[in-house]
Amino acid sequence: MAELKVLETRDNVLLKRKEVRYRVLFGREPTPKRDEVRQLLARNLGVDSSLVIVDRNLQEAGQHAITGYAKVYRDRESAMLYEPDYELIRNGLKQKEAS
Repeated sequence: MAELKVLETRDNVLLKRKEVRYRVLFGREPTPKRDEVRQLLARNLGVDSSLVIVDRNLQEAGQHAITGYAKVYRDRESAMLYEPDYELIRNGLKQKEAS
């Protein structure tokens, strides 16, 4: 099971969100997917996973840990307003439009 360590949190009052820098240690397990990291953050921060936007996950070669940056919105409407479409699609909050 992956272990989450919150390194830093910052309230962004203007954009109605909390910005979180974190580190996930996963040992010999496969690298966690974006959705697994969202669920882990939501569980540890006590919020609904639909309010969590994982912006980036970085893994250095040879390490069994990722460091990342996520945004936790106060409400879904703020996330839909302030996040670009590609981030909403990556995090499963919006469906990709058929061309």
